[in-house]
Order: sequence, then C-alpha cells, then structure tokens
Amino acid sequence: MKLIFSRLPSLGMRLFFAIVFSITLIVFDGRSNAIMQVRNVLETAVSGLYYFANAPRLILDNVSGNFIDSSKLQLENKMLKEQLREKNASLLRFEHLKVENQRLRLLLSSPLRQDEYKKVAEVLTAEIDAYRRQVVINQGRQNGVFVGQPVIDELGIVGQVISVNETSSRVLLITDSIHSIPVQVLRNDVRTIISGTGQDDELLIDNLPSAVDIAKGDILVTSGLGGRFPEGYPVAVVESISNTRQAHFARIIARPLASFDHLRHLLLLWPTSEELRNAKTLSTQDIRNVVEERRNFSNPLTDLKSKLAPKIQVKLPRQGKEPRANTKVTQQEANNEN
Repeated sequence: MKLIFSRLPSLGMRLFFAIVFSITLIVFDGRSNAIMQVRNVLETAVSGLYYFANAPRLILDNVSGNFIDSSKLQLENKMLKEQLREKNASLLRFEHLKVENQRLRLLLSSPLRQDEYKKVAEVLTAEIDAYRRQVVINQGRQNGVFVGQPVIDELGIVGQVISVNETSSRVLLITDSIHSIPVQVLRNDVRTIISGTGQDDELLIDNLPSAVDIAKGDILVTSGLGGRFPEGYPVAVVESISNTRQAHFARIIARPLASFDHLRHLLLLWPTSEELRNAKTLSTQDIRNVVEERRNFSNPLTDLKSKLAPKIQVKLPRQGKEPRANTKVTQQEANNEN
C-alpha cells in the first residue's frame, strides 16, 4: 500500500547535507589519494562524452575557418594581381618615357650645325599607302612654318613641308613617288637626284650614267642644290646597282636612313639663304662620322618591342584627295643651280 504522506527530509535539510558533503570533499580532495583516483576514473569515463559533445563545434569551426581563409586568400590574390597589373603598366609607361626621352635628345642633337634654328614637331596623323607618303604635324603658320621647309629626324632627311595651316602642316616624305631630292655621294661628291618609290625602305636613282663611280654601301647626303635642303644631311645608303652594258643609265636602289616605320617626333629646320651661303662647310670626314654614329645608334624601341606592342606610327584611312605639290627637282634645274 502506497503511503500518502512520505517522510522525506525537508529542502533545507537536504541543502545542508549537500553543503557539508561538498566541504568534506573539498577538504579531503588534496589529501586523500583514494578520492583523487576515483575522480580520475570518473573523468576518464566521461571524457569521451566531452569529445563527442564538442565534435560538432570543432567541425563547424574548421569548416568556417577554411572558408574564411580561402575567401581571404582569394581576396588577397585578387588585390595582388591588380597591384601587379598596375605596376606593370607603370613600368611600361616609364620605359616608354625613357625611350621617348632618348629619342628627343638624339633628335635635338641631329642638326649638323648647332647654330641653326630648329623646333620639335609631333606627328598627328600619317597617310601611308601605295599612292602617297605624307604626315601631318602639330606646327603651323603661327609657329613660323613655311612651304618647302626641310624636316628631319634623328637619323636623316624625312621630307619637306608642302602645305601650311594655322596650327598644323603637311609634310611630304622623301619616299613618296612624286618627291625627288638632289644628293651627292659622300665618298667622291658625285651629284645626282634620288626619288621616292612609294615604299618606306626604298629610294631610286635612275639618271646616272653606267660609267659613274658609285658602289654598294656609299652614303648619299644632301647636296644643297635647289635651296631646299641644307648640304650634308644624310639621306640614304646604296643597297644595289643594276648595271648592264646595253643600258646607258644604271638603276640604283638606296635605303633611306630616316626611321619611316615609327615617325613620332620630327625636327623642323629654318635655314635661310643667307645662312646657307655663310654656313661653315663641314668636311667629308665630319659628315661621315656623323652618319656612321647615327647608323650605329641602337634604337631603344627595337629593344622594347616585346614590351611595347603597339607601334608609334599612326595610320589613318585615306581622306579626300588634296592638291599635291610638285616637288620634283629635275636634273636640268640641279645643273642650273650648280
């Protein structure tokens, strides 16, 4: 028969016994080896439960940590790649400025007579096709540019101005098929006229008798005839000579010295007639030394070709036809000037 009223200790009494038992355990915990052994056994028994209960938290911590580390690494990798691209772009820009600075230094030192008035011009557009070789520069009438003005680069003669506007001018290149320029062989002063062929790497001489002394490798410089180009500026180097017994005139192919494949900055010269008359005549050896120095000049753009993919030369679609100046100088005119 179940008792209706059970005689259990009161809550206060049970609390009292619990406190006394706890104090007893605390007092004898460090003094009794038996109690320490019992505690170690109990801790060993329940340690598996600790690991089991803590396993989900460890798994979640590892997964979240790996996810955070992966995201952090991806973000750092992205930032480093962006910084690398910026550094590479800056490096290429610095290399480009270095090359441009070297070319401008050489360009400013290119005149044979340093007392000549000169000015740097930048190429705005280029019209290069099978029919004409012309460029437009950023110097015009307000800068003192005039029709017929000679234009050079750091290696040699480039062409002459054929039309002038207020802020720009058009330059006819010596490689244009309608352009001719009086030249002389630096070795023996043989004078002739060299003409453009419409190709950047080829000039033509077809008015010299077959018996004239001219050989492959001869340097051709301006003769000063016609009053357009000052005397002594490098023009081309003889590449080949076609000379047959049946022909009365030799066909001579020369390679221009100017860098027509990457025209960027040019130099305008202001030689007046009085300056041409009073100018100090340079010796053949002086001119030869200048030509050889410029021919042996290592173009930094070639060294950086793998870094600077786009070429400096700008090619635009051919615009409407414009009146073209007849700049050919005939052999008769050259003889008259002589």
